[in-house]
Amino acid sequence: STSAEPEIEPATDEMTSEDQTSPNDDILNDGAETKIKFFGWTLPDFQGPFGTVILAFLSIIGGFILNLTPCVLPVIPIKIMTISQHADKPGQCLKLGIWMALGVVAFWLAIGLPVAFITSVTDPSRIFGIWWITLGIGLIIGVMGFGIMGLFMMQLPQSVYMINPKADTPFGSFMFGIMTAVLGLPCFGFIAGALLAGAATLPSLTVIIVFTSIGIGMAAPYLVLAAKPSLVDKIPRTGPASELVKQVMGLLLLASAAYFIGSGLIGLLTDKPYLGKQLHWWAVAGLTTASGLWLIMRTFQITSKPLPRITFTIIGLILSFITLWVATGFTSKAKETWTVQQAALQSDAGYSTKIWNNYTPAALAQAREDGKIVVLDFTAEWCLICKSLKATVLNPDPVKSVLAGDTIVSFTVDLTSNKAPGWDLLRDLGKTGIPMLAVFPQNGSDPWLSNAYTTDLVMQALENASQSVAAVNPDSMTASNAAPTN
Repeated sequence: STSAEPEIEPATDEMTSEDQTSPNDDILNDGAETKIKFFGWTLPDFQGPFGTVILAFLSIIGGFILNLTPCVLPVIPIKIMTISQHADKPGQCLKLGIWMALGVVAFWLAIGLPVAFITSVTDPSRIFGIWWITLGIGLIIGVMGFGIMGLFMMQLPQSVYMINPKADTPFGSFMFGIMTAVLGLPCFGFIAGALLAGAATLPSLTVIIVFTSIGIGMAAPYLVLAAKPSLVDKIPRTGPASELVKQVMGLLLLASAAYFIGSGLIGLLTDKPYLGKQLHWWAVAGLTTASGLWLIMRTFQITSKPLPRITFTIIGLILSFITLWVATGFTSKAKETWTVQQAALQSDAGYSTKIWNNYTPAALAQAREDGKIVVLDFTAEWCLICKSLKATVLNPDPVKSVLAGDTIVSFTVDLTSNKAPGWDLLRDLGKTGIPMLAVFPQNGSDPWLSNAYTTDLVMQALENASQSVAAVNPDSMTASNAAPTN
């Protein structure tokens, strides 16, 4: 379906249809329909009838594949033999098999109905426009992907396994089918959980069709085997192949998680652009926090002794706290710097003397034209030595206070990318690697350069640059410091 487009007046009367479209456009307007092209292929509209049929077909295949997991495959012959024992005539076995299959379908329909209800009362597009919801869904799906690959196992309460409805009546076989699906949750529960999140983007009717189709796919073997129980002997046994099925499912879940996580990060960076260079710290903090929590959880599972539990709980909490504290501090500083930078960009100068500005050739030229002392810190996100020097030399006092003076403009020259414009400047200075700090005096003399600097060296370089400034303004200085020192 397409919504009405707002009327847009053409920029000129001479605009032709060739000007408005291109053979390489990804979105093509064909009458009232909007078709999307992917690598030259026109994709079907998955909100239309044809697309719904495709989704239903794929869901049936997915439901069938769930039978190949180690939790379900060994159970199929047992369930069919149980039904056969209660059948007193050939047609009775098929009848009970139909009711059992309906029980499996009912299980999946029961899972899909809450999702369908949510999509019926809420606009999914607005929900997924909230970055932390989309990102959170991606992380949950990612955890499920690792879970189905064997990182951890889903355990049902023992009381669930005690429920054993008799399959000698239609209702009993129906409940027998429901419990068959329930007992398979340790293997495919991760898939079901991921579907709950992903299906929330679909219309309500499509959600019901998808989950019902999964149930049909999972129930199909029971229906076929109930019609001809002799086929039970041909069912493959569990082993490496069924474990491979689980692993492939896990990888596909991780692929789905990557999509949601990526979408959430795009929304996050749109709302908070200053986080662009802090995401890797949050990834470090998240994984370190996860390791700390995992340490605590596994310690409680391994031992009941108080001392190990207390010790490793403290270690786990320290791991989690430190990395989160570091990531929060970096983010807070980045937000503060970004706010000042945005204000500086709106000014005539295009830079600020109070923060580390992002280097651009234009901003550097303007600062030198304005008669400022210029400090350039050549760095990169992957250069830990650069970050260490900045944290221990440039950011603390006394260097920090001097750099915040009105006569000094500081630039961060980010060389994280090989195509960064700062590489040209570094080569112009006759250097090829980082870390590198450059201090340009106002009078145009050669800059001070160092790749292994200390606080004393930087302070001396800034003092020399300040004396050079005074040398070109003799009215503002005394005769004792008139001579510039380079």
